[in-house]
Amino acid sequence: MARARAYETPGWTRNLIRASRVEAGERVVVLVDEPLVEEGSQLLAALRDVGAAPRLELWTGQRPLAHAPPAVMEALRDASLLLFLTQAPRGDEASARFETSEGLTKRGGRTIFLGFVDSELLEGELSKPGVDLAEPAKRLLAEVEGSREAHVRGGAGTDLVLRVEGRPWLTDALPLRAGEVANYPSGEIFVAPHADGADGVLVADVTVPYTVEGRVDEPVTMRFERGHAVSIEGGRAAQMLRELVADAGRGADVIAELGIGFNPTVTPRGHVMLDEKAAGTAHVAIGRNTGSYGGDNEAEIHVDCVFSDPQVTVDGRPIQLP
Repeated sequence: MARARAYETPGWTRNLIRASRVEAGERVVVLVDEPLVEEGSQLLAALRDVGAAPRLELWTGQRPLAHAPPAVMEALRDASLLLFLTQAPRGDEASARFETSEGLTKRGGRTIFLGFVDSELLEGELSKPGVDLAEPAKRLLAEVEGSREAHVRGGAGTDLVLRVEGRPWLTDALPLRAGEVANYPSGEIFVAPHADGADGVLVADVTVPYTVEGRVDEPVTMRFERGHAVSIEGGRAAQMLRELVADAGRGADVIAELGIGFNPTVTPRGHVMLDEKAAGTAHVAIGRNTGSYGGDNEAEIHVDCVFSDPQVTVDGRPIQLP
């Protein structure tokens, strides 16, 4: 009689457990949307195997959600770690998603968020061994620390000046600590510019989430004046972004973030959670940047617009990007 093959813990669950620094006995909330219920159960089992006390919750309700589901917020009261996976995040639910992580981090909890992920991505790219990016992250942070102004250019035409004085530069590439939020995989430094501190043009030639599937159909050109996006031009992706911003209302057109990717193992492919980490890319976001981002602009959306071949100077000094 053939022996049953032993169950092997999926690689992506091991990577998340390692990245989130799960401790034995720790109360963990695993939050998924409906397409990822099976994967949520796999993560739940892996967490139990390492001695954690996990609980599975579902991101569901009358869409779009203005607030996180009550059952989720109830579960988070006793938790110190949130692992949030969603295959189909909505652009108009960013505020509700922020609600989950901000409530937890204010109490010293930790969050890892994975958006636009499916079983193929989890079992493939996200199951590969992670890479330690702590040293390049520390070097980049040392170069930008205390800067007042960032000037970013891109190969497709980006030429944008951002006022960042007094705002902390952060990274997701150092070990996750109490009160922090990160994505997986890691590989960026980022900062929240002042709400009136963006002037120039952004040309997103790689990815703009919540618009077309995959890479943009043609570059999306956004012009900023005193922190606000005053025009959004291009093809279908630009049209969809204009509609998203208009529907989201106040604060949606405001500069939110500058992020610089430096993960050498990631190749841009039209998936924002990967593309924004890739070495040779940067991204500028509009919308909400409160909480873990270090800003003060409230909005119903947060949209990262990824572009290629960035060149960055801070206070007139060029930054050596990996």
